Amino acid sequence: MRTFYKLIFAIAILFSIFISCSKEEDRKGCTDEAALNYNTLAVVDDGSCEFLDSTITIWNNGAFGFWGDVNTGSFEVKSCFTDTTTIFLNPDTTITPADTVIDNNVTPPDTTITPADTTINGDTYLLVNSDAQGHYGFVIQLLNKKEATDFKDGQLVFTAKLHPEATMNTFEIMIHGNHTNSWGMNCPNLYFSDPVNISSSILDTNNFQEISIPLTSFTNRHMESIDFVFGIKGTNATPNSSLIMINNIRWEAKSPD
Repeated sequence: MRTFYKLIFAIAILFSIFISCSKEEDRKGCTDEAALNYNTLAVVDDGSCEFLDSTITIWNNGAFGFWGDVNTGSFEVKSCFTDTTTIFLNPDTTITPADTVIDNNVTPPDTTITPADTTINGDTYLLVNSDAQGHYGFVIQLLNKKEATDFKDGQLVFTAKLHPEATMNTFEIMIHGNHTNSWGMNCPNLYFSDPVNISSSILDTNNFQEISIPLTSFTNRHMESIDFVFGIKGTNATPNSSLIMINNIRWEAKSPD
């Protein structure tokens, strides 16, 4: 009989350990409050925490960024009122002259001609152009819609510089919103927020100036299923001219407190 009770006691202990382990297993998860998948019930961190990329690079120094996956989160540029390029190259040009080498140690003399070579290096910028009426529009869109609710308290940041030919007073900046309108021949039926007006007086033609706009400043915006991440638009500019050079466009999420 004593052996029987010992067996029952041992089984009870093993069952208690099993239940305890099961509960402990159930309480594993992400314990970091700053994570997207923070689990308030988790007591043991299992390494599953997922964090928001605090900065989404849209364009920087001649290259597109991407949102999430490089294949599905890529961007595209559209120049709305003009069919001209949106790329401005500020080149450094190196010219290597042609060279002719004659080797007289052989008969007949051997001639080697090295052709001239031109190497162009420089920074590549996005360029906003106006049409014959002085209208201009320029947008960057996502190829696939993304959720942006984690950026609702963040900011849009970019650098800008006036082109030497530019004559303009203010320009409008927009992101995705609930208005729709045709912006021009290449940008039809875009959804956009209310504009934030920027005075061109803050820009000069020599140096890029950084502009930071809280995303909360864009009224009538939508932060779900967005495809329009940056837009600039205006009228009454110098017709058929290069206006604004843009670089280092990004969305920054508000850092956790």
